[in-house]
Amino acid sequence: MTNEKHYLAISDNARTKDMQLKTILKRLIKEKGLTITGLSRTTKVPLQTLHGWLQGSEPKSLRQVKAVADQLDVDLDYLCFGIESKNETFSTFKDEINAGIFEVVLRRVKK
Repeated sequence: MTNEKHYLAISDNARTKDMQLKTILKRLIKEKGLTITGLSRTTKVPLQTLHGWLQGSEPKSLRQVKAVADQLDVDLDYLCFGIESKNETFSTFKDEINAGIFEVVLRRVKK
């Protein structure tokens, strides 16, 4: 992937905001009771890279940031820029779906 494709993966709102990865990552690690070493191990992001982000370095790999965001159960936009997702995703309704409040039907569409 080229850098242009990585750039396009980030929402339009995020492009106008300052990177907040350092602050948000520190807070999430503390809130979730994680260690940087443990986060590195589970995400396969090098420890040195995580330390760099915590010191304010901008990430060079979107895949690494995505792996950390997934592990911390947050969106990329939130982790990097503090932008809350406006999209209602599956996770928004997960408890209700599991409780049987929604019915989801999948069927093949004829061409």
